[in-house]
Amino acid sequence: MDSTRTTNAHLHQQCVYFLRGRCRFGTRCKFSHTVGGQTASSGQNIKHRAIGTEHNEMREDVLHTWRRLLTPPPFGMRRPLEKGNTFFQLALELMEGDVGASQETIRLMAKDDGLGFIRDLAEYHIPNANTQTEKANLALESAVLEQEVATLYNFMQGIGGRRMKLIFDFVIGLLDTWSLLPRSSESESEFAICKLGLAVLAKMVDCITTNVVNEHFEPILLSFEALTIATGDVAGMFFKIQAQKHLDYIKRRLRVGDSMSLTSGPQQSLGVRAEYIMRRDLPGHLSTEGPRHDNDHADIVNIRILPTKQEIASPRGEYLPMNDTSLFHVPGIRGRLDREFRLLREDTVGQLRDAVRAQLESMQSSTRERDIRGNNGLKTHVYRGADIEDIRFEKQTGLDLLVRFRQPLSGKDRQKRHDWWAQSKRLQPGGLVCVISQNSIYFCTVAESTKILPDSRRELGQRAKDGTETLDPKFVQSLAGDDKVSYVHLHIAEPARSTITQALSWYRKISDGHQRFLVEFPGVVLPSFQHTLRALQCMSQKPSVPFTKLIAPESEDIELTTMDPPQYSVKPGFFFDLTCLTHDGTDLRHSYYEPLDARSLATHSTLDETQSIALLNALSRGLALIQGPPGTGKSFTGEKLIKTLLANKKCADLGPILCVCYTNHALDQLLEHLHKDGVKQIIRIGSRSKSEILENLNLRVLSQMADRTRGERRALWTSETNMDEYVPHITQLLGELARSQTTSAIEEYLKDRHPEQWRTLFGADSDGFQRVMRRKNSILDEWRRGGSDTGLEPRAVSDLVNSPVLAMSRAERCRIYKYWLRSIRGRIIGKISANHTTYTEEKERRDNIRQDVDLRCLSSADVVGVTTTSLAKNLNLLQRLRCKVMLCEEAGEVLEAHTLTALLPSVEHAILIGDHQQLRPQIQNYELQSSNPRGSRYSLDVSLFERLVDDSNDGGQKLPFDTLVTQRRMHPQISELIRATLYPALEDGGEVFRYPDIVGMKRRLFWLHHEAPEDREIQLDPSTTSHTNSFELQMTIAIVQHLVRQGSYGPDDIAVITPYLGQLHQLRRLMQAMFEISVGERDLEELDALEAEKHGQPSVRTLAPKGATKTTLLRSIRLATVDNFQGEEAKVVVVSLVRSNQQNKCGFLSTTNRINVLLSRAQHGMYIIGNSRTYGQDWNWSFSAPVTQTLRSLFRSPITSSSSPLKEVATCAATNASHAATLASIDAIRKFYTAR
Repeated sequence: MDSTRTTNAHLHQQCVYFLRGRCRFGTRCKFSHTVGGQTASSGQNIKHRAIGTEHNEMREDVLHTWRRLLTPPPFGMRRPLEKGNTFFQLALELMEGDVGASQETIRLMAKDDGLGFIRDLAEYHIPNANTQTEKANLALESAVLEQEVATLYNFMQGIGGRRMKLIFDFVIGLLDTWSLLPRSSESESEFAICKLGLAVLAKMVDCITTNVVNEHFEPILLSFEALTIATGDVAGMFFKIQAQKHLDYIKRRLRVGDSMSLTSGPQQSLGVRAEYIMRRDLPGHLSTEGPRHDNDHADIVNIRILPTKQEIASPRGEYLPMNDTSLFHVPGIRGRLDREFRLLREDTVGQLRDAVRAQLESMQSSTRERDIRGNNGLKTHVYRGADIEDIRFEKQTGLDLLVRFRQPLSGKDRQKRHDWWAQSKRLQPGGLVCVISQNSIYFCTVAESTKILPDSRRELGQRAKDGTETLDPKFVQSLAGDDKVSYVHLHIAEPARSTITQALSWYRKISDGHQRFLVEFPGVVLPSFQHTLRALQCMSQKPSVPFTKLIAPESEDIELTTMDPPQYSVKPGFFFDLTCLTHDGTDLRHSYYEPLDARSLATHSTLDETQSIALLNALSRGLALIQGPPGTGKSFTGEKLIKTLLANKKCADLGPILCVCYTNHALDQLLEHLHKDGVKQIIRIGSRSKSEILENLNLRVLSQMADRTRGERRALWTSETNMDEYVPHITQLLGELARSQTTSAIEEYLKDRHPEQWRTLFGADSDGFQRVMRRKNSILDEWRRGGSDTGLEPRAVSDLVNSPVLAMSRAERCRIYKYWLRSIRGRIIGKISANHTTYTEEKERRDNIRQDVDLRCLSSADVVGVTTTSLAKNLNLLQRLRCKVMLCEEAGEVLEAHTLTALLPSVEHAILIGDHQQLRPQIQNYELQSSNPRGSRYSLDVSLFERLVDDSNDGGQKLPFDTLVTQRRMHPQISELIRATLYPALEDGGEVFRYPDIVGMKRRLFWLHHEAPEDREIQLDPSTTSHTNSFELQMTIAIVQHLVRQGSYGPDDIAVITPYLGQLHQLRRLMQAMFEISVGERDLEELDALEAEKHGQPSVRTLAPKGATKTTLLRSIRLATVDNFQGEEAKVVVVSLVRSNQQNKCGFLSTTNRINVLLSRAQHGMYIIGNSRTYGQDWNWSFSAPVTQTLRSLFRSPITSSSSPLKEVATCAATNASHAATLASIDAIRKFYTAR
């Protein structure tokens, strides 16, 4: 009775664990799980928690039941069919639920008891098995379960593929039987099972590479292909497209068929005009002369990212694929990936290779070592006397090399050394350096622990006391702390086993007489290209790239007739609901089978007609291309596309929408606009965002707030524990390496390997007496100094290892002694390298496990934003993210290599928005540029967007695209400049006709001509940034002052743009004392690098303090280079062209793309300052006569008022910049002006 009362009392008492959200006792709990008696608000919250808790309890009950089924049957008996069906049905239910339960299900199924069910199913019960489709589960992509998933697929294959054959023969037989039956609603299950079977086969290919030679695999694949081809009705089209995707991937992965094999030469295409083709030297073993060096391979997967010593020293040029796809040594998408990898590597790594080669040549010559600039213009800093002072091993970063070199500012006081290192910005953390000697080369990055000056003793002591840093005097050395030497901490850039061995061989090594140098590459950041190159290698190894028939067709004679729609949009009954775009709530629908009229969308939305056409076509094409001329609203159209896709995300099962931009600034702008438009589930990947709005939407912030599953915590703890074990072990080995030349180390080695020689030197003599000396080191010293000097060639080491040590000559003793040291060090270095390799693998596994939380966060987002560099860096994570839509902004400015990495395997719908007639992708190597006659055969700076829309480019067919035609940025007088040249269909719309006149100016469009020469009138490399023009500096400042004094223009309404960074640097220096200057992020980075280079010479200079910022005239004026002002605009733009020379060379502005950007930034007015003779002769503005005619008319028009008091000023020469504002306000200018 009392116990009953107690139980009843408990039933009325609330369970505190249940109220917190979870009770581990579930339905067995003796306390109440009801939510009565709560307030409305709190009760509602508890209700949601209670529903979630009850769901978790049910899931735990299912998992508990499923675990009981894992109990093995008695020996010699099989599990009954009913138990097997229950086992797989419950497993399927668990896989569709909580991620933690899914992970536990996979982990248990990969053990012996779970595998037993698969064995019974395949070998005994398969004739009676029930077929069911399943959804893709996030747990299958978990790095925690990578080994378990591979175990399951491997077990399914069985010995020699026997079990795989039983399973798939049954499935194919079942599908064949269904194909003979009348079509019904069950036919969709038939298609789904066919698609699912191919998905399993594709996964088996990834997990089990032996399928390449498995005799059972190809017949299974061919049977599925026949079933897929037989599917012809609309109902099965959705599954057919998805099945074909898996088929294409498997064929590429295994190279099934003749079309996927490596060829020994270029593939000849049919139906092209005859032309002479020069013989090309193919890569690696395909070359008729053999490989060029140890890093020359036919397969890019085997190529190391950074150059090797043999590669640097090789006199043969690298294999660089040209535009003509018929000359590729690998066809199809592999050939395209191969081309982009090799050209991008040549553009980035090639400049490092050439710079190091130049340094090696200077070392071999009598030329005094100095900072050099390679043939490609790459600046380097060289530090002499480099040597490894010490090495330590850290858990998070691996090997830390403390490198000593000569102090560049030896003889200067401590403060001057500090100022020079700080201002020159040399050896900054993350910078790339190369350690060079005559016989070895390896690359490193500067570690974060590098300091300009050591911390104070108080700071060091406090950190040592806190346990955050050990007080090791060897590791508090700095760049400027010592008058004779500098110290820098380095991490090995590519920690391959051979590179580790090279670095360790330098440590405490006997001097070989070779000089060693440290070469720094200022401004070169390894991650900016390393991640993309590695991503291309991974994609080539597993070429699961969508739209391959469009971007890399295997045959040039295949003509494109229609563009396939996105795979998800062909599902029967699917349509896009466009109500979210309408301003009056009109119900608009669009589908591939029933397209919407664009005029109807334009009528009921804020989109114009061409924007509506572009949006509807983008929804109807799997690979959609939209060209947006300046000011036509391509970003606006992209945002409306994203809004539409999000409104239909659930019914199309799209997953997150991946938004890719080239720059951080563009990505921040896009995500901010989406956030203001009501999109809240946004996650930004990358740490270089400047947006406060997106600060809490960063992946790093969100992942830290997420909980890990039990399996993840267990796997992470195991990985961390394994990594902890490496620290003391490798540290001990490093200590042994540091002591490898001591007498005790040699004695121990001889005792173990050469006991007779040990007894002679350290053991007892013939009478049994032990030799005793005050200093044990003197034993070896005395022995080495002994021996006869015969003058004969010493015997080989193989003869000396077993010879009596006392009978050796002095030269032989020296030779065998060095052999002992090499043997001792080689054994230790081998152990360290092997341990570091396994440590690196474990660290990579740990990082992948940590990404599981990131994957769950991203999967719950609506929009995921990432730059192209961050995408390549996180490719392993994003390839596991099941997103079906990728949208890339400014696609015409993105390298094709970057765009290809954004085409994730799961993408079914790619939207590229850009303008190939504006700026092209920026590259370093002029020999690879399309504007260079020699580089046009490579055209690395041609984007994938341009290649697909412009049929004048080689290597691809032109795809349909849409062009926006209504611009709402420029006044018609300004837009006429680009309408008459590049965009004949461009129309003016919106408010542009009602723009006011420029206050204080007679004309809104004006050219101020002069003939003052540029400051350095010499022919320089086209990529130089050192050009300036002092006359234009004064003119520009005078015009800006005049505009500012009108008092009508607010912050950022006035912009000053110039093609050259040197001119921008001078403008900022002079204008910052008058105005508050606004400079973009990319320009700031380049200006900082230029400033550092100016102060990077080994002479002490102190930067003048910046003048006080004046804000009395204007709050902010925007300064920018042309290349970094694309996508921006201002009401008034002042342009300084800079170049003025007798050779009529205009440098940067020799391409129509840059001219287009320069002419299309102004809204109300534009004022150009430049020498029209220089640009008129060699100007690509004359690619169309209307441009020069229009601009020249501005300064050749006659003066309209002869009584004007300014007439005398207008006809005389301009002798100083004070006339600039006056001249600019005249209605026209009669004469050219020259500076006196």
